[in-house]
Amino acid sequence: MGEQAEEVTSADSAGRWLARERYAGRDSADRAVLTGLLADIRDRVLNAARLRPGHDVLDLGAGTGLLTHAAARVVAPAGSVFAVDRSAAALAEIRTHGERIRPVVGDACHLPIADATFDRVVARSVLIYLPDLRAALREVARVLRPEGMLSAFEPVNSRRRHDASLDGVTPDEIEAIERLRSSSSPSAGPMMSFDVMPFIDAAIHAGFTTPAVDETTVTEHLSTHADVDAHLHRRPHPGAPNPVDLINRHLGAGTTARYITAWHRAFDLAADRGGITFTTPVVYLTASIGAPRYGNG
Repeated sequence: MGEQAEEVTSADSAGRWLARERYAGRDSADRAVLTGLLADIRDRVLNAARLRPGHDVLDLGAGTGLLTHAAARVVAPAGSVFAVDRSAAALAEIRTHGERIRPVVGDACHLPIADATFDRVVARSVLIYLPDLRAALREVARVLRPEGMLSAFEPVNSRRRHDASLDGVTPDEIEAIERLRSSSSPSAGPMMSFDVMPFIDAAIHAGFTTPAVDETTVTEHLSTHADVDAHLHRRPHPGAPNPVDLINRHLGAGTTARYITAWHRAFDLAADRGGITFTTPVVYLTASIGAPRYGNG
C-alpha cells in the first residue's frame, strides 16, 4: 500500500512538472525558446517514425500530449493514438475531442496493452527515467506489430555541461552537489546513468534490428540575472527539489549562499559573450521489429 501511494504521488508530481513547473520563472521569450525546442524535437521524432494515415501509434510516456496531438493529425482519419503515462494529471491535459486519442494510465515496464497492437511507438524524454530500460524496450517490442518501428528522443544528462566558472565554491562542494543531484529523486539515478550505448544494447536485446542513432547537442542559455535565479529555483525534473532547496537541506545555508553568489558572478563574467551556456548531448534512435519468419529458412 505504501509503495503504491508513493508511485501515485510521484506520478502526480510528474504531471505538475510537465504542465507548470518546467516553465517556472521563464519570461515570455524564454518560454518561446523552450516551446520551439520542444516542437523541433516533436517533429523530428514523428518524421523519423514515418507515420501514415491509418497507423495505430503508442505515445509512450505521453505526458501532456506533445507527441500525441501531432501524431493523431497525421494518422487520421482511421488511425489511433494511445497516450500512455503514469500520471493521470498529465493525461488530463490531453484533448481527445474529435480525434482517435485514448489516454491510458500505465507503467512503461508493464504496459496494459495486448501484444502486436501498434504500428509505431514514439517517445520523448521518458526512457531516461526508467530503472529497467531493457524491460521497457521488451514491452515496446511486445506491443509492436511485425515490421513496426520505435522512434525516440532522449537527453544524456550525465554529460550535460555548462561554461560557468563557479568561483567561491570548492571542488569538494561541487562534487557533493553533483552526488546530491544524482539521488535527488527516484528517477534521478536512472536519468544520470542513462547513455547511448546501453540504450542501443537494450534495444537489440529487446529484438529490434540495427537501431539507427543520431547523436547531437542541445544548447540553452542563461541570458540575464533573472534567468540565473529562475534556474536555481526551478525543479530540474519531476520529483526533484530545486537546486537551492537541495543544497540548503543537505549542505547548509552558508554553502547555499555562496553557490547562489557564484552563479551570479559567473554570469557577470559571461555577460559579454551572451551569458552562461548549457550543452546537453541528445540521441535520436529509430529501430524496427523484423517481419515474422516462416518455416526453417
